[in-house]
Formats: sequence, structure tokens, C-alpha cells
Amino acid sequence: MKYAVVLDRGVRLKLNRAAVDRAFERAYRNKGARALASVAHTFGLSKTELGRLFRVTRQAIDDWFARGVPPARIADVERIASLAATLERRFKPERLPQIVRSPLPGLQGRTILAAIAERGAVSVLDMLDRAFAYSVA
Repeated sequence: MKYAVVLDRGVRLKLNRAAVDRAFERAYRNKGARALASVAHTFGLSKTELGRLFRVTRQAIDDWFARGVPPARIADVERIASLAATLERRFKPERLPQIVRSPLPGLQGRTILAAIAERGAVSVLDMLDRAFAYSVA
């Protein structure tokens, strides 16, 4: 099926399903790569450490940056990027690399990075909710 799009200058652009699918895939995977770069920057991670976090090799991380995050892993990357943004709002950004590498009692003595690698970002978000929850008597 072909689509016709008329641009603001009266230029008519013809698109087919394959072209639309390729454009969507490029845009979607670029989003994953930006989120991956955000995690690396926020946590101060090398490509090797980033690979350990996502349980892939450093070469796979290089590939993710070059070609985009695989669709099956975008949700994982986005969840961890969301966690990184949450931590950035709660703590001084320049201290986050040290914080994520320090053992925490709320994570049974594991670091935030180890907890993410073992059980995912949700366990760390739950711990943060408990740590920052309070009730007024």
C-alpha cells in the first residue's frame, strides 16, 4: 500500500509501508541509544561496566551505540534510564557514580549497580520508595 503526503510547500511525497517501517525503526532505536548514553553518563560507567549492567559484552554495547539498542532490550534500557533520572533528582549528580557503587543496607549490602544487574531497576526503585517514604503522626 502506498501513502501520499503533501508537505507545506505543496510537494507530494510518496511513501510505502516498508519506508514507514524503516523510519519508525530508526527513530525508535535512536531513542534507546540516547537512554543508554544517559545511563552511562549519569552513573559514570565505562562501556565494560555498562555491559556488566546489561549482562552483555563491551562489544555488544559498542554495537548498541552504533546500530541502536535491540528492540527486545529497549524497555530494560528505558527503565534503568528512568531510575537514573530519579536518582539524579534525589541526589547531587556529581555524587551518583560513588552512590551507585556503594553497598546499601536496603539492598542487602549490594550496590545499586549489582542490584540492577541481578534483579532489575524495579527492586532499586522499591528500595528508594521505602527509603524516602515517611508518615506524619
